[in-house]
Amino acid sequence: MKAVLALVTGLLLIGLAFVLGRTGNAPGAVTPPDAAAAPPPNYVALDAHLRQSAADGSTLYTLTADRLAQETTSGTLRANTLTLNYATGAAKPWTLTAREGLLPGGTTRIELRGDVRLRGLPPGSQQSTRIESQRLDYDTRSQVVHTESPVHIVWGTRELDARGLTADLPASHLQLQADVHGRFKP
Repeated sequence: MKAVLALVTGLLLIGLAFVLGRTGNAPGAVTPPDAAAAPPPNYVALDAHLRQSAADGSTLYTLTADRLAQETTSGTLRANTLTLNYATGAAKPWTLTAREGLLPGGTTRIELRGDVRLRGLPPGSQQSTRIESQRLDYDTRSQVVHTESPVHIVWGTRELDARGLTADLPASHLQLQADVHGRFKP
């Protein structure tokens, strides 16, 4: 009898957990209007690893994210806590990290938001470069990085601050747009 009671109780708890997991709310809870209006994602992947290949099979970039979800209506991929490694033809790949990344469907652009950091070794340089901003867009086809937001750049002992940046990574060309201030330490 105790075994049957334990089995029934267990099944009821599993059923309740399933219902709560499906609705996300306890019975009688009020769903916020924004949450009710947003359709669920097409899919969600945790600890995701993506690899984008070129036509010749070589790796263009790899993306890892704690969580990756595809939005139902737009097809946009939303990545949380992501790392993007990509080759520019240089011996070492460049690495981008951010709290969030959006990959709009049908584009080659990745919109990075929150504590964005770009690190790499420019061709012909012995010193690595680090670019920091709160927003940065990366075009995976042209390998151009762009932002209108404030940026902080560290290259060896040199530091630059500016508002806005365009960087052509394969060409090792960097253009700062406005309010440029620098510190060059010996």
